[in-house]
Amino acid sequence: MSELNAIAAKLPNNLTIDTVVVAAGVGKRFGSQMPKQYTHIGGQTVLQHSIAALSKVHQLSTCYLVISEEDAIAKTLNFSMPIEWVIGGKERMNSVFNAVQAIWQQYQNPLCDKTFNDHAFNDKTFSDKASHHAYDNHWVLIHDAARPCVNPSDIEKLITQTTQQFLQQSHQQSQKEHGQELAGGLLAVPVRDTVKQIIHAQDQVLSQKTLDRSQLWLAQTPQLFPLATLYDYLTQAIEQTIAFTDEASLFEHFGKQPLLVEGSHSNIKLTFPEDLQFAQVYLAKP
Repeated sequence: MSELNAIAAKLPNNLTIDTVVVAAGVGKRFGSQMPKQYTHIGGQTVLQHSIAALSKVHQLSTCYLVISEEDAIAKTLNFSMPIEWVIGGKERMNSVFNAVQAIWQQYQNPLCDKTFNDHAFNDKTFSDKASHHAYDNHWVLIHDAARPCVNPSDIEKLITQTTQQFLQQSHQQSQKEHGQELAGGLLAVPVRDTVKQIIHAQDQVLSQKTLDRSQLWLAQTPQLFPLATLYDYLTQAIEQTIAFTDEASLFEHFGKQPLLVEGSHSNIKLTFPEDLQFAQVYLAKP
């Protein structure tokens, strides 16, 4: 049995995972004329490579692809997964919020229009309309378009460890009876280099102290969270205009502790032009 199949065999049979890929950014630091997700590597765009990696995980069937309203490229491309189109927001969190709204709306009305924006719904009574308990097996996996080197086996491991943690909690505790808000999980890697905390002095950057790297991990995507709680927390954050850089920090704000699942250092986010060279070599491997 392959590594992927061995891991998948441990998953609950009734698990539903909707996939969100965030591709609405412009990638200013990448120094390119076009958004970095449309840079070509080996005949395909970075975005296509990212979705191709997700398509190798059999628990993921449909991708909610978040693009900017001005995007004229995405819909001209072929993808290895069925695509539901979502219009992004001003910031990453707004884009994820739009996608999660779209997913939630599909469960309420499967025949509704499948293109969404910031004001597509006015569902402010989410917590009153459905119990979290009814959606325990519904999860959302969020991935950045600019991480084309993610390993499918790491995604499988994330799904297995995160959902199994929930199953163990549900058997050991009675919290679920009242709609326990689950913590979810994310891929991450331990920091390998010495880390300095800096101080600015007279236009210079000085090392103030060395941090204990054994306590530091680098967050990656995908990140996996239960649909009901994710929607609830995103709704509150949007209403309160509180910004978060990733979904894990959103859950941390609400007192949760997401599970860190060790991934691979090769799962880099393309941020600077030199990152492209690594991705080209990695993706060229058989």
